[in-house]
Amino acid sequence: MDRVTYEPLTIGLLSELIFPPLELEAAKVQAIHNELFERPEFSYQNFTVSPGGINLSNPTQKPGHVSMVNFMPDRVQISEELSSTLVEDFCERLLVIADLTFKRLNIPVMMAQQHIVRSLVHAKNFSDSRDFLSNGVCSIQAGEFQVFERPVGLFGLKLAFPPSEGEDVFHNLRIESFNQDPRSVFIENVATHTSALMPNQLDGLEKSMMGTYNFLKDKGLAFLARFDMAAR
Repeated sequence: MDRVTYEPLTIGLLSELIFPPLELEAAKVQAIHNELFERPEFSYQNFTVSPGGINLSNPTQKPGHVSMVNFMPDRVQISEELSSTLVEDFCERLLVIADLTFKRLNIPVMMAQQHIVRSLVHAKNFSDSRDFLSNGVCSIQAGEFQVFERPVGLFGLKLAFPPSEGEDVFHNLRIESFNQDPRSVFIENVATHTSALMPNQLDGLEKSMMGTYNFLKDKGLAFLARFDMAAR
């Protein structure tokens, strides 16, 4: 029997770049905001200063939608959630923002980076993702949950992968049912890189983000497909 394949729907892309603590100056971040605004494909409409940092954001288009950059004294966070942004487009945005951040804030080195990809897929042979994950993947029969005396609202598993030889990346994979759509499986990969990155090595960010996406798509989904089989 041919193994099933999935077409993942990416619903969240986030990157966090960590650098030595500095005094965050609103004027310098405003300059970054102005430069981004000159490039419509990377611009943000709102500029907000708060005690926790400085936020650039775009208006919310629907519930849960996020398009923002958050500057903090020791890191910058870039996120696109429930938007139409493709991972390739996110990588372009990430490189532009990282380059401006390092130049305008005079950051000498990036100490670590973390990238997150969140996607949804539909099981092919199960109508309920809880049944797929508990029974199909983990071989736990529905009757085994009767001890709780209440229905299972969400079922999932978490897998942690330390770096393999020659790598510096930790992968944390979360796979669980999705409350908003019983048939959908939610899958998230959080990839943490612990090696320092110099400002002239920022192309490595694209490799790291694409590696996070590909680990989820090529390995995480291949794992699920092994169990997505019609009942015999």
